[in-house]
Amino acid sequence: RARACGALVVMTPMSAAVRALAAPLGHPPGRPGGAEGPSAPHASMLVLHGTGRRTLAVSAGGESPVAKFVISGAVTWVFELCCGHFLEFIKVAKQTRDGSYLQIARDITREKGIIGIWDGFFPWGTIQAVAKGAVFGYGHALAKSALMPLADDGYIPPGIAEVAAGGIGGGFQGVVLSPLLLLKTRVMTDPVFRQKMGAWETTVMSTKVGMKVINNEGVLALMKGAGSFSIKRVLDWSTRFWFSVLIEDYCFRGSSEYERTRKLSTMEAMIASTAGGMISAVATLPVDGVVAQIQQASKAGEAVSPVKVLQDMFASGKSFRGVEARIVHVGLTTCLMKTAASALYDMYRGK
Repeated sequence: RARACGALVVMTPMSAAVRALAAPLGHPPGRPGGAEGPSAPHASMLVLHGTGRRTLAVSAGGESPVAKFVISGAVTWVFELCCGHFLEFIKVAKQTRDGSYLQIARDITREKGIIGIWDGFFPWGTIQAVAKGAVFGYGHALAKSALMPLADDGYIPPGIAEVAAGGIGGGFQGVVLSPLLLLKTRVMTDPVFRQKMGAWETTVMSTKVGMKVINNEGVLALMKGAGSFSIKRVLDWSTRFWFSVLIEDYCFRGSSEYERTRKLSTMEAMIASTAGGMISAVATLPVDGVVAQIQQASKAGEAVSPVKVLQDMFASGKSFRGVEARIVHVGLTTCLMKTAASALYDMYRGK
């Protein structure tokens, strides 16, 4: 027990008495605003003020940004190596040239075979995959640690805190990743890389793309499309989390106080985040197409207006090219970053 600032603070096991005190105040069992229901942490904090009484449950504690940085980076690299890079490859190819998905896949693998699907993955795609997951995981954990206590205290709804944390994580990601995305896109859209060459030769040539861009276009060319990309990342992750939270609430939770605040199972959360990511992909597809058009190899050295690109895309009917590949890729990525990485973090912490 401790006395401080006129309040009596008592650490006690989560008991029926504490839950009974919490219920009349609109807080379900567990922490207020309550994401965890009866399975909440067994420690709570009872604060008795001289001018009144209220019960607060101690949050389970925010995720460690450093641990989330490592875990998110690792799982994203594995996902991108297995299927994510190929999905993005055919999406970018579909957005920047004509042809069916089957024809694009044949073009990618015609000269090099199956290793052609990893063009641009070494080194830029690998660096981007690790950075994409790690930076988002760090920014999301940092934002969530700052925002969830406000939700616990009732200042903002928990859903808003979750969506805002996702958008902030996306903002972190956008600032760091834009140069890497540009270099990877240049490799994926440059006809030179469709010629027959081995994996090592492709990697060496891909590495030289960075110096080629700097020598021919200047250092600032690496940030070409960075403004559009950063805004896109914030919109991407905000809408992904928003749609995911909506699906969680309307498809997996009932109307009772307990149902509205219970922690979803991992499977339920994975379904909601995958579906939320897919809906978000459709909503943000035009912006995604603008970034691909600006950063492709054929636009090297050109000053490109995002507004002009968007107008041309709508006029030519290209604004929804690559939608199928993008929907699948974004759905899986949202599931990975919103749910799977957090589940692995909980396993790491022994929860």
